[in-house]
Amino acid sequence: MRTKTLLLTAALSAAGISTSMAQVYSVNAVGYVNTTLVPGFNLVSNPLNNTTGNTIQNLFGNGIQGTIPNLLAVYHYDPAADRFVVAEYDDIATEFLPTTAAATVIPAGTGVFVRNPGSAALTVTFVGEVPQGAASNQEVPQGFSIKGSTVPMAGTVTSMNLPGAQGDVIYEWDPAGQKYVPASYDDIVNDWLPATPTLDVGEAAFIFKTANTQWVRNFSVNQ
Repeated sequence: MRTKTLLLTAALSAAGISTSMAQVYSVNAVGYVNTTLVPGFNLVSNPLNNTTGNTIQNLFGNGIQGTIPNLLAVYHYDPAADRFVVAEYDDIATEFLPTTAAATVIPAGTGVFVRNPGSAALTVTFVGEVPQGAASNQEVPQGFSIKGSTVPMAGTVTSMNLPGAQGDVIYEWDPAGQKYVPASYDDIVNDWLPATPTLDVGEAAFIFKTANTQWVRNFSVNQ
């Protein structure tokens, strides 16, 4: 899954809007992320906070470039109910249905499966603000959930400060092989085995946690 990120920083100073980082007094970082959806299943994360709404309809109905294939499906996993909420694109209605599923909110840092039924890759463009401070932190619940970084930077889950405990498992998705690649946390070596998972911008993973965990980033664009 290839991604491309562009962050545009809008700085508001006492004199008005400034484009110079040296003159920044307060910062609001906005931009976009292009994520490739290969034919078949993809495990993607919403990497930004879309100010017009983080619903499936808005993120994918408006975000996918070009013609959306009929029956392209977005699968949101609901940890509390332990089930998937599925919204499929209807090319006659030109929207995702059912509307209740299409209205499901996918916050920044939350992932979904996307099934591309076509034979060609698609591009979905996520647009919005970079979560900062407490907004860049998130809870990873006990049991299964689909999570990605709230900060649009690629790296290992260790470099992203995702805590690990004995019994935790991360299931990365291999879009080329259409299969999971698991890694388990070992509290003896204090690392993930057989290898530490790496997440690209806009990529999510299925995560199993033995207990509720706070994924603390406290990110700032001034870092």
